[in-house]
Amino acid sequence: EEMESPSDAVTQFQQVSSVSSLWSRVNARKGLPFAAKAVAELKTDGDYVGDYKLTVWNARWQYTDNVIFLTFLCPALWVWMMNKVPK
Repeated sequence: EEMESPSDAVTQFQQVSSVSSLWSRVNARKGLPFAAKAVAELKTDGDYVGDYKLTVWNARWQYTDNVIFLTFLCPALWVWMMNKVPK
């Protein structure tokens, strides 16, 4: 038995993992495995933001937009609470 030189193993690895080899294996599988999941499904029953359906009531303001009120409400409550603490 002959010993294999390290350069032969590196060459074989480069041939197996080359871009053209990987591309031919992907094409042999009939496309990319994640490409079928990337197709967007069009919904015809209304307007959507991601998976969230917009209606007349929530088209302009979502409940998560109320976080902006906390910017002013939390410091105001803190000041009010600290004024109630006895000195």
